Amino acid sequence: MTIDALDPADALGLAERHARDATCGWSLGVFGAVAEFMRDADEDTVIDRRANRLELSTARGALRLDAHPAVQVIAYETPSRHAERRRPGVALCLPQDRAQRAARAVLTALGPDAQAIRPEDRVGEVFDLGLGTPTLDALIRTTDADLIAALRAAEGATLFARPDLLGQIAASGPHRVFLSTLGRIEVFQPIPPPDGTSPEGPHTHLLPKLLAHKLGHAANLPIPDGLAVCLSIHPLGEMAVR
Repeated sequence: MTIDALDPADALGLAERHARDATCGWSLGVFGAVAEFMRDADEDTVIDRRANRLELSTARGALRLDAHPAVQVIAYETPSRHAERRRPGVALCLPQDRAQRAARAVLTALGPDAQAIRPEDRVGEVFDLGLGTPTLDALIRTTDADLIAALRAAEGATLFARPDLLGQIAASGPHRVFLSTLGRIEVFQPIPPPDGTSPEGPHTHLLPKLLAHKLGHAANLPIPDGLAVCLSIHPLGEMAVR
């Protein structure tokens, strides 16, 4: 199912309805680098809906979605030969040329995060990890002075060529901030060790072998050519697109 004529405010309204359902999950990223946001039904949650913006925040993470005049909404079911493995999804997309980000290919210092969702996080320093992904800026945000010094010293480096720095990042546990042209997901929880499992709730995945495929989304998703997925909604039950 494709709905490509929603007014931007209607797209925000659709997202808000899902935001008020604690069973819905959200994701932002590309194949191999993704941030996920979810919450518990009894978790303290701030939902802020304005004319052109929707924000959710908990103690574990936060989400922002901005209205955009070119947004297209693609409702789909994950393909599978097994009915029990099919899952509904809603992809908020932009034309590729409208979805482009900085695509920095090296570690880059960006200064304080003035656009952080929570005011208390705006003093944190942000660094682009330099993944070179055209529609995703993958950042980390920290107030850890030692980590800031190490990241500044490594500016211009390729992240995956610095396992020592990757280890220091994981040990410090900075916020992960993933940005698309439609918004951001922020993850406040610790980074699990390489042999660990992702925590319940908001978390990120960074998988170099999958990133090497240079795909904007999984190849089996029915996203029309020319569109970039900028934020996805993952309802637990039946899709609701009206």
